[in-house]
Amino acid sequence: MTPPQVVYDSGALIAVERGSAEMRYLHTHWRAAGVRPVIPGPVLAQVWRGGPRQCRLAEFMKQCRVFLDFKEEDYQRAGWMLGQADLPSKKRPDAVDALVVVTAVLHRTDVIVTSDPEDISAYGAALGRKLDLVRV
Repeated sequence: MTPPQVVYDSGALIAVERGSAEMRYLHTHWRAAGVRPVIPGPVLAQVWRGGPRQCRLAEFMKQCRVFLDFKEEDYQRAGWMLGQADLPSKKRPDAVDALVVVTAVLHRTDVIVTSDPEDISAYGAALGRKLDLVRV
């Protein structure tokens, strides 16, 4: 049986950059179970700045897969979610967060590692999905 897939959002990558022991533990656990975590391309664009400060992240990403295969209908679904999601007050719609949820749907998983569980949960609820969110 194949272990469930996991999707990392921007908060997960920022946790890696900051040397989070919790994130390191979670990632090591999933890798040992045969999971190769997925990073949506827009998440990488949101976090990547390059240079020596990101060498930890660059090494980490070698153990992940960057998902770049969005189709037009995936972007439309994300846009629809931006209009439907019941976001926490004072939060603005975030297309990257919506695409994180779309990535989870496309990879048939509800497991998302995030620093923003309220927002991600709202996008999942717009699709009628209860997500298994891991806060970092």
